[in-house]
Amino acid sequence: MSRSLRHRPRYSEVQLVQPDVAHPEPAQPSPAGGPNAELVGVAGSRDQLETPALVLDLDILDRNIAVMAAHARERGYALRPCFKVYKSVEVARRQLAAGALGVCCATLAEAEVTVDAGIPSVLLFSSVTSPKRLARVAELNARAPELIVAADDPANVADLGAAARRSGRDLAVLADFAMSGGRTGSPDLAGTLELARRIADTPGLRFAGLQGYNGTILSIPAYSDREGASLPLLRQLGDIVQALADAGLPPGIVSGSGTGTHDIDYRAGVLTEVQAGTYVVMDASYLTVQLRPDEPAPFGAALSVHATVISSPGDGYVITDAGGKEIDGLFGPVQPLIVSGAPPGSRYSIVGDDLGRIDLPAEAPAPSVGDRVVLIPPHAWYTVPLYPVFHCVSGDTLVGIWPVDARANW
Repeated sequence: MSRSLRHRPRYSEVQLVQPDVAHPEPAQPSPAGGPNAELVGVAGSRDQLETPALVLDLDILDRNIAVMAAHARERGYALRPCFKVYKSVEVARRQLAAGALGVCCATLAEAEVTVDAGIPSVLLFSSVTSPKRLARVAELNARAPELIVAADDPANVADLGAAARRSGRDLAVLADFAMSGGRTGSPDLAGTLELARRIADTPGLRFAGLQGYNGTILSIPAYSDREGASLPLLRQLGDIVQALADAGLPPGIVSGSGTGTHDIDYRAGVLTEVQAGTYVVMDASYLTVQLRPDEPAPFGAALSVHATVISSPGDGYVITDAGGKEIDGLFGPVQPLIVSGAPPGSRYSIVGDDLGRIDLPAEAPAPSVGDRVVLIPPHAWYTVPLYPVFHCVSGDTLVGIWPVDARANW
């Protein structure tokens, strides 16, 4: 059972003891907050961090939360942010304070962390199948205010029913519809209807509704192209909602969508809640996506990685201390975006476990060894679990150090 996070001391509260210079002590491990804990509250400390450092701008974070919360409120859908993107209960609590109904999670470990942090409603959107994990689901269901899981396999439904009965409480289950996403989910209307009936007829389970998510279209750059790809899928989901209602199984929850389609999918009138995640911190993969027709970039980049130039060979490039273990960039066309610290037109690439390379434009002056470089990662969900903590800044000051609470993938 995961230990509750509600009583965990804040990293910013760590007391640092200065060594006696006359009688130096042996070197000790860094405090829980890492080598930057002593900078909390120091003016200008944002630019003094030891690197590599994962940095979270709280001013931008809070603005992103408010913008999405207002969109959901004004358009009549509930918001269930995707916890896997940021893995921080502090961020989730801010989203709840702004009106989110709970979170959705990719892993059982994330669900355990969020339940034990006091998040009131937790949806685990990926299937749980092994005996040990089913036992953990039973334990989690027994103590969760509201736990919801998704399923797409009849045999798994039976296993979930057995786990729920061991927990002593009914377990809420969503029938997962694939929505042409090529991932989990029943592929068609008939199979989804049969799955819903199986859930409703299984002792210990409560048929709670539908999940329909397609992540392959969320980053299509043009709004109209993304709209044309998404709304037909929502119409398919709507057909299932109607068929379920006709069969006496009206779905109370219809969950799906994401940051890329948050301004599109609600218009279909099918979803009751939206699983948007990346909006809260943003990343380079979304910065070229027209998220709204009237406001292409409503969310700011709250997440960054700070790196330091450690080598300047003088051959048109420099090397930093942020490589494959510090920022994603090994796969796909999206590369880390350089915000500051290098001339315009420079390109960042991963060249080693702990080495990044900045290729400079012709004739551009090279950054010096020791210079700081600020990067936006290609994918927040990939970069965040590479770090144990967020360095939280407001203005030019480090104001706190928060844990990355759910790094485990089991």
